Amino acid sequence: MKILKFNESTKESKVLAIHHAKKLENDLLLELVSSRKEIKSSGEATLVAIGFWDMTDLSIEDHASHKSIEGVDNVEFWMHKLFNKVYG
Repeated sequence: MKILKFNESTKESKVLAIHHAKKLENDLLLELVSSRKEIKSSGEATLVAIGFWDMTDLSIEDHASHKSIEGVDNVEFWMHKLFNKVYG
């Protein structure tokens, strides 16, 4: 997987991804969503996929409690954008 690149229209997704990766203490996922690492093995891909499922759980909780994360509202929308970017 190539390094994730974010632009002005997806910066909110990056903010949420970094926030959740830090909360999960998942260094591999943090490096990926911070655009500092690409996935190089199936083992890393599996760990990242698990991390994204954990992120999904956190974002569901945030959305249900109407949380704003580091100034980002509408968590569900921006996480959906992030998942489209990663899985696309």
